[in-house]
Amino acid sequence: MKLKTLLTGLLAAGFVLGAMSGCSSTPNLPTREMPAGASFTGLWYSDEFGEMKITVKSDNTVHGTFDYRDGYIDGHVEGGVMLFEWVQPGDFQHARREVRGHGYLVISDDGMEMAGQWGYSDNYEGGGKWTGRKATEIYR
Repeated sequence: MKLKTLLTGLLAAGFVLGAMSGCSSTPNLPTREMPAGASFTGLWYSDEFGEMKITVKSDNTVHGTFDYRDGYIDGHVEGGVMLFEWVQPGDFQHARREVRGHGYLVISDDGMEMAGQWGYSDNYEGGGKWTGRKATEIYR
C-alpha cells in the first residue's frame, strides 16, 4: 500500500511539473532578416530609457548601456532581431535593489528605428514597449 501511495504521489508530481514546464515565459518572438546596410551598433535615443549605446561584435553578441538608472544590456542578434537581458544595478545609497529582465528589439527596414518589448525576470514581454531612433551623428 505504501508503494502504491508513493507511486501515485510521484505520478501526480510529474504531471504538475510537466504542466508547469509548458508555461513558458518566452513568447513567440518575432523574426526577420537584417536589412541591407542596417546594424544595431550605434547611438540610439529611446523615449522610454534615454540614450542607448549598443555594440554588436562579429559573433553577433551584443553589449550596450542605457541612461535610465545606469542600465545595461547583454544579448545577441538573430537576423534583424536583438534578444537581450537588461539590468538596472542596485544602489545602496538610494535603497534601490537590482532589477533585471529580458527584451527584444526589431530593427526597421531603413535601420534607423527599432521597436520591441521588455519584461521582468525571464519574461520578454509584459513590462512595456521599448523603442529607439538611431542618432545621425557619429558613434564612437
